[in-house]
Amino acid sequence: MQRSGFTAFVLVLLVVAGFIFLLWSNARPAPELRVIVPTENAPTESVSGWEQILEAGFGENSTPLPTIAIPTGQYIPPTLPPASVGGTPIAAGDLGGGTNPELFSVAATPTRPPATLALLATEIPLTAISVTRAAVAWQPPPLIPPLSRDPLGRDHYYFLRPVDSNATNRGLFYYPYGSDGPENQWRIHAGIDMPNDIGQTVRAAGSGLVTWSGPGFQNTSSYGNVVLIEHDFGYNGQPVYTLYAHLSAVLVFNGQRVNAGDAIGLVGNSGRVTGPHVHFEVRYSENAYGKTVNPVLWMVPYVGTGVIAGRLTDRSGNLVQDADITIRSYATGLTIDTTATYIFQGTGVDVNSDPVWGENFVVGDVPVGRVEVIANLNGERISRLINVVEGTTNFVELTPALSTGGEASG
Repeated sequence: MQRSGFTAFVLVLLVVAGFIFLLWSNARPAPELRVIVPTENAPTESVSGWEQILEAGFGENSTPLPTIAIPTGQYIPPTLPPASVGGTPIAAGDLGGGTNPELFSVAATPTRPPATLALLATEIPLTAISVTRAAVAWQPPPLIPPLSRDPLGRDHYYFLRPVDSNATNRGLFYYPYGSDGPENQWRIHAGIDMPNDIGQTVRAAGSGLVTWSGPGFQNTSSYGNVVLIEHDFGYNGQPVYTLYAHLSAVLVFNGQRVNAGDAIGLVGNSGRVTGPHVHFEVRYSENAYGKTVNPVLWMVPYVGTGVIAGRLTDRSGNLVQDADITIRSYATGLTIDTTATYIFQGTGVDVNSDPVWGENFVVGDVPVGRVEVIANLNGERISRLINVVEGTTNFVELTPALSTGGEASG
């Protein structure tokens, strides 16, 4: 009994002592709070900052990275020796119209009444025609010549379009170069036709010397009033000419030098025509009827378009004449354009393949992108897919598959 009481007494003392210790501890002042801040060095300028690198001209004495030279100058077609440009200035009275040369100046836009101009070949009074009339329809903008974007240098888009963009400045799709019309009713076409109202301005496609102006070109009345220009530049060392036919008025005289874009005549219906238009030819190596080449391969395409040139051959490798060609969009399946292969008449003297491409069909102003080129030869469908690139000639070969066993048939 006494032992139990002693134990309880000791426990009470321990509890009281612990309580007193807690009171004493809480009553002591709190120790001073010490905040330790990491030491930092004073800010200094970085020796590798990009500002210092640039100021020090980093890399000036180092080995430069390999680069590809980017051409900065405008493409210039090859020029011919001055001796190749011939012709002697001829008095305006020798043109047959007794015209004052002053009226044919191309230094400025003609402002005199068109009725005073000579070499008219239409019953419509030119006083009622305004050369500067408002645009009726606009064509896409053409690229700027001279242009040669082909990696191998094969292209020769040297010429402006001879008609402004506010009029028709592309050829009739149903009467292309080398064809005889949709129903074989016309003569083989040695150029392209741009139909426009009488009085629409016709311009020089390139700089050069006027070697013919007026009617009677090469002893034929078919061309009507003609302007022929021998250009200051050539191709492969050969001269190049452009011809503008069926004009209602001629604004230049023989021996006159013109620049690209100068007004040289007005659209008309003189000569052998079915309606007013300008007939545009390119002649290569010689001023002769049998030396024409396809103008579409020499005249700059529209912006965002390219040109398709190709060869359609039979199984023996012979060029197929007067066959239909269709260009179809691969994305939409819609037909973009159609043409026909050249008709050489067995001699090649009326139309000619290009000296570079050797083609027998051309389609101009094809929108860039993937297209299918299709021909039908004796019931056999022949097609190829190609990518049209802006401002370049995109070439395609169309040949029927060989028959079973590898034998070729005509």
